[in-house]
Amino acid sequence: MRAILPQSAAQESLQTLKSMEIPYIPSADPGAQDFTDALNSPPEVVYKKTEGAGNSATQPQFAGQLLTVEGEQWLFRRMNALKQRAIEQQNSLTEEACSVAEFQQTLHQIDQARNAIVEANLRLVASLAGKFSHSGSEFDELVSEGNLILLNAVDKFDVGRGFRFSTYATHAIQRHFFRFLQRKQKRKKRETSVNSGVLSETTPEIQKDKPLDCHQVAETLLSRFEECLDEREVAILRDRFGLNDEESPATLKVVSERVGLSKERVRQLQMRAIEKLQDLAIQLKLRLEPTF
Repeated sequence: MRAILPQSAAQESLQTLKSMEIPYIPSADPGAQDFTDALNSPPEVVYKKTEGAGNSATQPQFAGQLLTVEGEQWLFRRMNALKQRAIEQQNSLTEEACSVAEFQQTLHQIDQARNAIVEANLRLVASLAGKFSHSGSEFDELVSEGNLILLNAVDKFDVGRGFRFSTYATHAIQRHFFRFLQRKQKRKKRETSVNSGVLSETTPEIQKDKPLDCHQVAETLLSRFEECLDEREVAILRDRFGLNDEESPATLKVVSERVGLSKERVRQLQMRAIEKLQDLAIQLKLRLEPTF
C-alpha cells in the first residue's frame, strides 16, 4: 500500500505546490520539446576549457565555468522539458506521498539546471556592474540587483530563437541598471532638497519634538513610502505586515512566491526597507510616546 501523508501536511503541501507558478515558455524549437534528447543526451562538451581549469572530469562544476554554445542550448532545453513534466505532474497531484515526492524531485532538477546556467553567467553580471558602478558599495548593490534580473532572464529566455543567452541577459541587466540608478539618483535629490523649512510645513507637529503614538508614526511613514522605497520593497512590506486592504500579514514563504524570490532574499529586502524607514523616521524626528 502506498504511503499517505498526514492529512494536515498533505493538504498544506498540495495547496502550496498546486498554486506554485512554473514559468514555462513554449518554444517552436523541436529540440526543446524532445524529452529524451533534452533529458538524457547532453553534448560531449558542456563547459569551455579554460587555462588552469585542470582536468574537467575530476573538477566539480562551479561558478565561473563558461558554457559552450551546445552546453547552453542543452541546459535550456533540459530545463524546458523538466518544466513541461512538472506542469503535467502538478495537474495530477494527489495526497499520496509518492506523487508529491516525484513533483518535488522534478522541481529540484529544474533548479539544478537553472543554477548551472546562472552560475555560468555570474561573471557577466559582475562585468556589467563594474561598468555602471562608481564605488565598492554601489558595485555590490548592482551585483545583487543584477543577479536577481539574471534569474528572471533565465526563466524568460526562449532558446528556440537561436540567440545566445548572454545577449538577452545583457540587455535585461543593463535596462535594470539604468532604471535602478535613475531611481537612486532621484531619491538622493529628494533627500538633499528636504530642509527644516519643508519639514516644518509638511509636518508641523514634528518640529515641536512632541512624542507620537505608534499609529501616528505608522501613518506618517506610510504616507511617505514612495519617497524612500522602491516598488518591490513597498510590495514586500505591504504583504508582510498586512497593509493592503482586507489582507492579513503574509509569511515569508507566501511573499517569496508572489514576488518570485527566495525567502532569504525577501527577508533581506524587508530588513533593508525597514532600515530605510528608520532613517526616514530619524530624519523627520519622529519620536514614539512611551507606553510605560
